[in-house]
Amino acid sequence: MESVWLPVQHTHREESRTLERKFCTPEPFFLPGFGPHADTVVLLIHGFTGSPSEFRRLGYYLQDKGYTVKAVLLPGHGTSPEDMIQTGFRDWWRGVKESFEELRKAGYKRIVPIGHSMGGLLSLKLAMEEEVSGVVSLATPIHLGSRKVALAYILQFFVKYISKERPPGSERITSESLSYDRTPVPCVVHLRKLLFHVKKKLDQVRVPLFIAQGEMDRLSLPRSAPFIYERVSSEQKEMKVYPNSSHGILLDSDRDQVFEDIGMFLARLT
Repeated sequence: MESVWLPVQHTHREESRTLERKFCTPEPFFLPGFGPHADTVVLLIHGFTGSPSEFRRLGYYLQDKGYTVKAVLLPGHGTSPEDMIQTGFRDWWRGVKESFEELRKAGYKRIVPIGHSMGGLLSLKLAMEEEVSGVVSLATPIHLGSRKVALAYILQFFVKYISKERPPGSERITSESLSYDRTPVPCVVHLRKLLFHVKKKLDQVRVPLFIAQGEMDRLSLPRSAPFIYERVSSEQKEMKVYPNSSHGILLDSDRDQVFEDIGMFLARLT
C-alpha cells in the first residue's frame, strides 16, 4: 500500500516548523519529545496481526504534547501471515521486553506502556513484571467475541490460516492499521495462552491504569474492561467506554476523545 504523507504544523518552544508525517506504514518508529515531558516515554504496543501504523496518529498527538514516543513492531508482524505463523507469544513478549530494556539503557526512567488489543495484554504483563510509571489498556481482550478462538487448538491441525471477516464500514480502519487479511491459526492458540496468563495475574498490576473500551467492539467484548478494572490492584485507575467505537478504537469515530483522555491520564502521572 502506498504511504500517505500529511503536513502537520508544529510549535515547539515558540519555533514553528512544518513536518511531513507518514501514515500507513508498518515500520516501528521513535519520536523524540521536548520540554518537561521529554523524559517520559510512551511505549506503544500494537495488536494481534496489526502493526505500529495503528498507533501513528496517537504517537504524533503525544509527541505534540512533548512526550517521547517509541512504537514497537512485534515479531512476525508488519510483513506477512507466513512470517507470523513462525512466532508465538514468547516471541511477542521478547519484542516488548527488548524495546523496554533499550529505553532503560538509554537512560529513560519514566516509561508508560500503551497497548491495543493483544498489545494491551502485553502492556499489562509489562506492568506486572517491570517498573513502569503507569499503563494504558485499549480494547484489551479478556472476553472474546469469536467462537473460532476457542476452537483454534483443534483447527490448527486442519487449517493454517483463516480469512478475516471484515464488518461493513471498516475499510478505512483496516487500511490504516495494515493488519493481515488472514489469521494464522496456531498464533490464535498462543494468543489464548497469553490471555489466560494475564487474566489470572491481573492483581499484580499496581501502577496507575487507564482502560479504554469501544462499546461497539465485537472482538474484545465490552465486558472485558470492567473485568480488568475490578481485578487490578491499582489505587489510581480509570475506565471509559466510547459509544461510537469498534475494536479499532484508535482509528474509529471517537479517536480524538480517546487521544485527549490518554493525554490527560499521562499529564496526571507527571
